[in-house]
Amino acid sequence: MNAKRAGRALGDPSAHDELSEVRRRFARNLRQARETAGLTLYALAKIASCSVQQLAQIETTVANVKLDTISRLARALSVTEIDLLMPDMNNVPIKRGRRPPVEPLSKTEPTEFRRRFARNLLKKRLAARLYQKALSNAAGVQVSAVGEIEVHAKNVTLDTVTRLAKALGVSEIDLLGPENG
Repeated sequence: MNAKRAGRALGDPSAHDELSEVRRRFARNLRQARETAGLTLYALAKIASCSVQQLAQIETTVANVKLDTISRLARALSVTEIDLLMPDMNNVPIKRGRRPPVEPLSKTEPTEFRRRFARNLLKKRLAARLYQKALSNAAGVQVSAVGEIEVHAKNVTLDTVTRLAKALGVSEIDLLGPENG
């Protein structure tokens, strides 16, 4: 959608360009975990099968990271995805030392992290008595995206998770964390 159609002047930032707290937290926790593990950007990039540039952009909150990337980085650091997203990571045990490269994620099967997000999103949407269209309108995402997340556990960015969480009146951790009840 262009700037005129969005009702803002060219060059004005989009409401979606606002940096979310969970994205800041992830960047801070990733750097802390990497440094605690005694890894350089290069070493972690090699283990997690991503580029040094991508990692640097994530740690400086420039990059909007997708759920599969969070899974790869968590596996490379031997922590859970939620550990990297929680407000305080100080009590998370992180081992120092060499690590083998993580196994690549399946290109056809969604990760358990994405499946959990899909289940939690569906539960929260139904609890809020919202149709997919109403949620998509409130979150500013396409209706098909909500369906693809709920049915196929589509790989989305943290910013998309934030928009959906805000539209449902819950936190990102409520959507990404362990299922309650």
